[in-house]
Amino acid sequence: MIPSMNRIATCTAAIGLALLAGCTQPAPAPAPVRHDAATSGPEVAGAWYQVYFDTGSATVNDRGRMIGSSVARVMASNPTARLTVIGRSDRMGAAPDNLALSRRRANAVRDMLMANGVAGDKIDTSWTGEARAGAPPADDSVDPRNRAVDVTVILPPA
Repeated sequence: MIPSMNRIATCTAAIGLALLAGCTQPAPAPAPVRHDAATSGPEVAGAWYQVYFDTGSATVNDRGRMIGSSVARVMASNPTARLTVIGRSDRMGAAPDNLALSRRRANAVRDMLMANGVAGDKIDTSWTGEARAGAPPADDSVDPRNRAVDVTVILPPA
């Protein structure tokens, strides 16, 4: 009689586990994320670029010109897109000089993009100088990643 009791207990446990396993449903798939421009602003087209500069320079180098060609191709395939071009500088030098340098950098990138076929009225250009460092250093050191112009492709709200 004892062996049959063990079988009954084992069968009962197995049935209980089977029922428990059958009662659990897989989690429903999450709803797809939908961009709502009315509540969250324009959608970024997934294209963000940085053009880097040498210390004290506003001359676009070969790598920067290659980036300009890529941005022009992205803009050609998205005729309703716009660009933001934001010039920055590191902290080397006086703040007013850095603001002027970041302006020259932003304008140099804007001009290069226009030379690559991007319409000037599609480009919003601004500059921040050293005020909004993209890579704030932990100390008073100079970070070369802040000698840059950020270029972002923006799609208009649908």
